[in-house]
Amino acid sequence: MNYYDVEQYRAATLECVLDSAVRYQTPADVLLAIGQYEAGQDGSAIPNANGTYDLGRAGINTIHLQELARYGVSPQTAIHYLRYDGCYNYAMAAYLLRQQLVQCSQAYWTCVANYHSHTARFNEAYQKRIIPLARQWAAYLREHYRVKGYEP
Repeated sequence: MNYYDVEQYRAATLECVLDSAVRYQTPADVLLAIGQYEAGQDGSAIPNANGTYDLGRAGINTIHLQELARYGVSPQTAIHYLRYDGCYNYAMAAYLLRQQLVQCSQAYWTCVANYHSHTARFNEAYQKRIIPLARQWAAYLREHYRVKGYEP
């Protein structure tokens, strides 16, 4: 029996999402907002009009399989983990968000929304959804987590 026969699930915990945010130096509130807005489920593969799929919790588009292949991850393995391993899915989301933030020379929220789309109308619509969610997550994180060296 191999791993794919078992199809083990690993749910995305808040702690593994926060770990991904720290590892890839991305804002945790934004990463959590993306996951909430994308609203994928563990195991989901949601088809898009262009023939791609959004995988798992953070809606990782299959277009990014090429990126993982550069690191030696086969498409079959990548699809499996992006769908069924919530922590892996969020780690990839943090990695992709970090790329957008580093490579972008536009306004911050435009760069964040590039995670979803570089097309102006889709980007603007995404910003309108993500900003309030990120603010809610920021308030939650301030209330429930202490940041080392930070005193409110």
